[in-house]
Amino acid sequence: MQVVIAGAGVSGLTTALALARQGHRVQLVDRDPAPRPGDVAGVEDWQRRGVAQFHQPHALLARLYSELAAALPDVLEALLARGARPVALPDDLTALWCRRSTLEWVLRAAVETEPGVARVEAAVSEVAVDGDRVSGVRLADGTLLRADLVVDATGRRGRLSRPWLREEVDVPADEVYVSRRYRLRPGAAFGTVNRNVISVAEGDGYTLLVFPHDAGTFTVCFTRLPDDPELDPLREQAAFKAATQVVPLAAEWTDPERAEPVSPVMVMSGLRSTFRTLDDAAPLGLHPLADAVCTTNPHFGRGSALAITHALRLAAAVAAAPDDARAWRAQVDAWVDGELRAWFDDARMTDVARAQAWRNVRDGRPPMTGPPAGAGPDRAAPVPHFLVLAAAGADPVVARAVLRHFHLVDPPAALDAVRPRVAEMLAQGWLPGRPPPQAGRPRDSAVTAGDAGPLRPGPPRQAPDERPAGPPPGAPVGPPRRRLVEALAAWSPDAALPR
Repeated sequence: MQVVIAGAGVSGLTTALALARQGHRVQLVDRDPAPRPGDVAGVEDWQRRGVAQFHQPHALLARLYSELAAALPDVLEALLARGARPVALPDDLTALWCRRSTLEWVLRAAVETEPGVARVEAAVSEVAVDGDRVSGVRLADGTLLRADLVVDATGRRGRLSRPWLREEVDVPADEVYVSRRYRLRPGAAFGTVNRNVISVAEGDGYTLLVFPHDAGTFTVCFTRLPDDPELDPLREQAAFKAATQVVPLAAEWTDPERAEPVSPVMVMSGLRSTFRTLDDAAPLGLHPLADAVCTTNPHFGRGSALAITHALRLAAAVAAAPDDARAWRAQVDAWVDGELRAWFDDARMTDVARAQAWRNVRDGRPPMTGPPAGAGPDRAAPVPHFLVLAAAGADPVVARAVLRHFHLVDPPAALDAVRPRVAEMLAQGWLPGRPPPQAGRPRDSAVTAGDAGPLRPGPPRQAPDERPAGPPPGAPVGPPRRRLVEALAAWSPDAALPR
């Protein structure tokens, strides 16, 4: 069978490998002329046109690890050989510390040596259709590439499948990412990791994330509202440095004796949560994948894992019925409408709750107005999703459920089993960043994250492969937003005055 794949990102490369190894002839069309660096050490300078998140931080989750281990074990072995660090987690799960650019470098290297895959440097203009089926794609120069299966891996902004895609949801993700890459100095070790594969300090109007990677690199990332101008100065190098000194977790990681910056400050904005489905009139043999179908807020690092999973679900459908395009459509659509939609709704629900809490703080109100769900007169009210996730830092039972949720191992609905437990914690006075109720803090002394006291120390610093997996009790909160605003105003003449 002849296959044409438009787009050579993570999903396109994965699909090309999986289908070529079934004996199909694959043409991989990519408009980006940038060659793969000769050595993985050069990925920091590799520029991928049209891939905004290429150098932004990523978490390579346990789901990604398990999908590669099952379907493309040589790719996983190559990642490990090129410096990706395996992270052992509870329940025999494994994740990876690895840059997105390293993942793509390894996938591209595998594709370049795979018999049956031909790379075409060109732009695709449209899908060619014959009756109710695809017949190929037409390139921008008019060339027709014939195909029985057309895979659209051109991303959220791609137009190839758009005539047959229904916009189910298209809303702002309500977060801006401001990050900077660092490299450890010789002999230095990573800092505290309190969320199994990343480190988190939850602020009352922002979040500080630290992503360990391969090759002794890591990324420090602030996430904030797009409509919070007092935090705009984070994009300035001096202001970003000042902000890392305000948040103790960031100060630990960016200590000049530990690490040095190796990138400018990078801003990723304009993020949207989108979900699209194929219309019934779509020609058989057309399969949009990954971001062409679904994009979520990258806060939880699900993009690469879901992209690889989507690609491998298509490959499995083709393997099960090589000559039945209707069966491919039915199997892939069932996964998209089921598991993929569930993860999209899960992320969107969290986005809405977090954005509301952050806007409350920005406007001078407490993060949560009224008693938290589960703590007021209506004890049956559902506990907000982001509170269940935050409770992982205070309760081991919740931590296990959240870890399996974070890594896409259990379905989103599995978190419902621990909501009553979190409701009871809230009723006893717990709030995000506080010790668990049994630690002795009386209910009437509970405070919001915005009034949080000093951070509790993290676990002793250890080498990454010796650090215990999973979050410790009481993962830290960040300092109040007002302190961050004051620090930014002091370093930036254009910053708004603190409220």
